[in-house]
Amino acid sequence: EAWIDRPGEAPLFAFLHIYEPHTPYEPKEPYRTRYAASPYDGEIATSDEVVGSFLAHLKQKGIYDRALVIFLSDHGESLGEHGEDEHGVFLYRSALQVPLLVKLPKGLHAGSSVKDAVQLTDVFATVGQAAGVAGFPPAEGSVSLVALASGATAPERLLHAETYFPRTHFGWADLASALDGKWHYVDAPRPEFYDLEADAAETSNLVERKPGPFRAMKLDVEKRRAAFEAPSAVSEEEKKKLASLGYLSTGAVAGPGQLADPKDEVGVIRMLRQASLLTHTGRPGEAIPTFEQLLKKNPAMFDVWELYAEALQAVGRLEEALAARKKLVELSPPAATVPLIGVAVLNLQLGRADEALKNALLAKERGDVAASETIARAYFLKGDLVRAEAEARVGLASPAVRRRALFMLALVEAQRQDFQGALKILDQVLEGKTASVPVGTHYLRGDVLARLSRPAEAEKEFLEEIRIFPAQVEARVGLAFVYASLNRMADAKRVVGEMVEKLRTAEACLRGVRTLAQFGDRPASEALRREAAKRFPADPRFRQPV
Repeated sequence: EAWIDRPGEAPLFAFLHIYEPHTPYEPKEPYRTRYAASPYDGEIATSDEVVGSFLAHLKQKGIYDRALVIFLSDHGESLGEHGEDEHGVFLYRSALQVPLLVKLPKGLHAGSSVKDAVQLTDVFATVGQAAGVAGFPPAEGSVSLVALASGATAPERLLHAETYFPRTHFGWADLASALDGKWHYVDAPRPEFYDLEADAAETSNLVERKPGPFRAMKLDVEKRRAAFEAPSAVSEEEKKKLASLGYLSTGAVAGPGQLADPKDEVGVIRMLRQASLLTHTGRPGEAIPTFEQLLKKNPAMFDVWELYAEALQAVGRLEEALAARKKLVELSPPAATVPLIGVAVLNLQLGRADEALKNALLAKERGDVAASETIARAYFLKGDLVRAEAEARVGLASPAVRRRALFMLALVEAQRQDFQGALKILDQVLEGKTASVPVGTHYLRGDVLARLSRPAEAEKEFLEEIRIFPAQVEARVGLAFVYASLNRMADAKRVVGEMVEKLRTAEACLRGVRTLAQFGDRPASEALRREAAKRFPADPRFRQPV
């Protein structure tokens, strides 16, 4: 709204994207309570409020009546139909049929409805005609909805859809489909054919009967369907670089004959969601056997390797987590950089600055500007503040990583004992707060203030860090030390206890053990170490007294 309200009368194009309704279904009040039995409907109500408020603003500004407004969705939600809770895997109507409403300037064609089956690519031609753009060419096979509303005859055509989600995320077959409003053909290892007029829920597969349009639709999909392109082969130089980092292969893709039909495997996603929920609610150890079971059956499932690595990290099995993250690199396309950064970050956690540096440098070489921040952290860990500062300054040029780069510069200044300089840089990180601040910003500010003997201000910063990032261990430890410096030992130990019980991770326990030892409470430290050794038997850090 602020952007639309800028002075001037220039034409404008606004794209308003709303994340709801989308998992997790957590509508705000009053819709959370009003739709307690159906949180998905509560998310729709939340969206309705946002859209209504936006349209009201357009009316208030005198824009609405002369504006072209198009309301649509990119996909639907299965909500359990065909075994899929969300979307992405299948091409049934529950995912494909979406709202599409057009408000033309001056109320043209108000109240009319287009009866023909149309598709999202028709929006392109619709905007062109409605805006009166001379020579505006519609996309091939598309039609303007304005023309249809004006009485034009819809061309004979099939509407197409495809999904590569099951293939790229789970190693299953990708799907394609065609429909004409009555018939729907889905090209899969076991093809499907539905009569949408008689069977709107698509529960009766007619493929064995092969009704009249079946063969024509099947041929049309096969003709249009592009072959899946596996990640391109890496160069010999790239192979050598990856081999030097311990990676055996990259972008392994199963051949066509090995791809499972998503219909047979969709239960995996429900298992995955349940295991993921265990991980993110503080019970990662219970999730690990499920991840291992899934990977044993299908080691090509990229998403499972990622969640498996997260769970292993949470229980302190860091070497196994590192192996899982390296597997992600091997399964990624050659140009991917995020998995390399994941390996680098875990190496930093293990104190292996050189290994972290190698992976982060390769990510930077592949064009990832955000890698500079990870490289800076690696140099910082090595004690090379000059190079750490230089890499952080490289990131200043990119808006996407500028705040993180500034945070690294503040960290360098704090390490140099220039606490006032660090505070000035942190002020820039927090300036405007137009975007999320990097993890650790308020923690570092609190740490600097504590070193400047300003404990009350430090306490506020640590509490703010914990509010924004509840899983931040360092902020909780910093807060405990502030209380200890004020001789509030009961509060200091309470913070340590809350950290251990709320976070329930190996890292939280380890810091708790060490912090209690630094407080001089050896009995409490040793008791926590023994308890942590029971919780995380595979973590060698709890085997010996601190």
